[in-house]
Amino acid sequence: MEQLIKLVKTYRLSSGLAERQRLADAILRLIASDLCAFVFSAIKPQAAEDVSQEVLISITNSLKTFKGNSKEEFWEWCYMITRRRIYDHLRKKKSDRLQPMPHEELLDLVDTSEQVAPLTAADRHDLEYALKLLDSSKPECRGYLWNHYVIGFDYGEIAEEQNLKYDNVRMKIGRCLDEAKSLVS
Repeated sequence: MEQLIKLVKTYRLSSGLAERQRLADAILRLIASDLCAFVFSAIKPQAAEDVSQEVLISITNSLKTFKGNSKEEFWEWCYMITRRRIYDHLRKKKSDRLQPMPHEELLDLVDTSEQVAPLTAADRHDLEYALKLLDSSKPECRGYLWNHYVIGFDYGEIAEEQNLKYDNVRMKIGRCLDEAKSLVS
């Protein structure tokens, strides 16, 4: 069993406060860098540090409620909490949103990150296609597509943020995607 899920399961079974604190610290050491990087990719650095702390506090406070049994389920749960904290921040501070990076700048950033974890040719192709779709979409569509496909907000989160109905957002994202595909083809 992997170390992370073993720590999480041990945390759920432990009852002593000192032991739970030690386990929570160990879990956070394993997940903090990935979750913080995700937060920093979604919002301005000045706010990202605070939101990252809120994410880690939320995860620590909710560890007892995690019901999964695999590393994948745990990461999915962590990213769901992270997206919700980002969403909360964006909802409170609409002016603090990052404008999507220009296509070339984003590819330069990916090239730099590939020194640590190289992309496969297929992943690189998919990334370039996705960026072309974003670049060819209307500004309003770009925001919807960016929030859904890059940041990872689900339709419900976007609907709540935009004060729209779930189905309206689902259909709007579908239309935006279809429109962008037709422009790229």
